[in-house]
Amino acid sequence: MSDSIQQGETWPGFEKLKHLVIFGDSYSQVGYNSQEPRPSANNPLGVAFPGITWNEPNQPNWIGHLIKKHAPAPLLVFDYARGGDNVSGVRWQVRREFLQYLAPKPRWARWSEYDTLFITWVGINDCAFANAETVPKFVAELFDLQDELYNAGARNFLLVDLPPIHRSPAGNKPKSLQLPSRQPSCELWNIYLKEGAAQFASSHPLSTVLIYSSWETFSKAMDNPTAFGFETEDVRKAGGGMWVDRLHPTSKMHDLVARDLAQFLQDVMAHPAAVAATAGSSNAGSAAAAA
Repeated sequence: MSDSIQQGETWPGFEKLKHLVIFGDSYSQVGYNSQEPRPSANNPLGVAFPGITWNEPNQPNWIGHLIKKHAPAPLLVFDYARGGDNVSGVRWQVRREFLQYLAPKPRWARWSEYDTLFITWVGINDCAFANAETVPKFVAELFDLQDELYNAGARNFLLVDLPPIHRSPAGNKPKSLQLPSRQPSCELWNIYLKEGAAQFASSHPLSTVLIYSSWETFSKAMDNPTAFGFETEDVRKAGGGMWVDRLHPTSKMHDLVARDLAQFLQDVMAHPAAVAATAGSSNAGSAAAAA
């Protein structure tokens, strides 16, 4: 389940965030890269809303739903996620996109440790070919990349665990093709992700480390689809209300993810030190404007 593992002194609360920096795969892609126009108040994704997503055409994924419907304040989004990427792809996103262009805090993106949340949702493509030996290696590599983000100034981290992909249409194989019973790779991933997050928090005491459980959100919708506006057959149906194809959720399912994520973030109380720091910054800005 979702968990606030550690709240560092720079966690301002959800309503005080100004920037999201996102890494991941097709579930999070909007088609942005550093060569696109820069995110702005009028164009918070940097690309025309809702971006290029992997759900229905011209419909938002969880990021679009979050910034349009569920965030308490405007957010600028730097979303480097790319369809098909695994942890190695996230390494490219971190090193070739974020570290080169955004980490230096350019004039057009004056992000700070007090107003920026770094979100990583990856692992589905890794788990497609993973086993009990390789999953922990992939997760360890993921936390090495969180180290690189920390060294570049990131302090607030949100990691998203994996949904139960074995219950999706992609996992709905005829019995003759099913493998012998074993723990799904995505479930193993989530175990190691939580362990790694706790270790990362312990070795980075100034950081905020959060885990949002997409497993929990997808599971409750799959367990009781009609309660969330889906049909019973949508759980395993490609091209239905829950899955746009065998693997990718519909915009409606993404909206549920955004709603649950927003509620989780809203419940993580601001650290008193961050409140004081952001209040001082706001007061200084007001004084400068008055002068």
